[in-house]
Formats: sequence, structure tokens, C-alpha cells
Amino acid sequence: MASYTIHYRLSHANGALVDEAWDEPMVFEMGDGQLDPCLERCVLEAKPNELQTFLLSASEAFGDSYDEAFQVMQRADFPQDLSLELDAAVEFKTPTGDSYVGCIDSIDGDNIRVNFNHPLAGADVSFQVKVIKGA
Repeated sequence: MASYTIHYRLSHANGALVDEAWDEPMVFEMGDGQLDPCLERCVLEAKPNELQTFLLSASEAFGDSYDEAFQVMQRADFPQDLSLELDAAVEFKTPTGDSYVGCIDSIDGDNIRVNFNHPLAGADVSFQVKVIKGA
């Protein structure tokens, strides 16, 4: 696998910062899962030692938001000691042991609506990257 060292900033198109590795560079191997594949493609396209900005539409980045990814669950489906708050991320385990993270979208009594879309689904993003060392 190809190893890269980068500085980056990931922001919503409106400028709100989502994540960054600016003070300390990020070291990763292409395909190791630390960066989403859409961001890995930008790293591959970036010129070494040059700060570049990639503007990605929702469909190019983390995909569109799908209504099917929202699920209404009952309060009893959550651990009793878990404090349920809007926008809180909650990890769920399937019977096969897989893990999925969903964000609480709404709370209506005992009905808890959970969004299983990627947190950036439906959002245009800006990805600034400077490749310090690559491949």
C-alpha cells in the first residue's frame, strides 16, 4: 500500500469545520480506512507540497441523504442508562456482531428517530489538502 503524510481540513461548503489534521500531519496508507475513498481520490490528484482545495458535491463526497436510512426505534431499544440527546451518535450492534452508528434525529416520547446516513450525507464539502510525502 502507498503511504502518505498530509495536512488537511474538511469543511461543509458553508465553511463550518468538520475535521482537520493541520497542526500535526496525518500519516496513513491508501485504503486503510482512515480517510473516506472520496478524500483519498483527492489526495491522489493533489500536487505534492502544494495546498489545494477540492470542492465536492454531496454525490461526489459522502453521498445523498436517503429517507430509508431513518429508522424509528423505541426507547426500550436503548440502554436504560444512556442519555438520549438530539444529534448524539449512538453505536448499535447487529446480531452478527457488526457495528453501525446512527445519530438521534428526533425524540417524540418513546419514539426515537435515528439517522443511519453518513453524518455528511447530503452535504457539499470542501477538502483542503497538502501532500507532504506520498507514495
